[in-house]
Amino acid sequence: MLSLDGNVLCFATTWEHAISTSVLKAPHRSQVLRHWAEGLTDGSMDDMGDPNDLPLSVAARRWLDHHQEFVRLIPFGAR
Repeated sequence: MLSLDGNVLCFATTWEHAISTSVLKAPHRSQVLRHWAEGLTDGSMDDMGDPNDLPLSVAARRWLDHHQEFVRLIPFGAR
């Protein structure tokens, strides 16, 4: 789940005998998440959500654009 302002990401998974949860502040600073969001902007996953919701490509582009001024992108894999 992404907060409405895009500044907090909460995620969880289940294991055989446990539940794991995490909270990430400022997810827009993660190069991995930004790279993944860039991949969503091509529209290839737009039909996977609720048809009444904003397409994933549009939501991802809004999130990336909203936080663009905070991050200097480094090409994925470059170090």
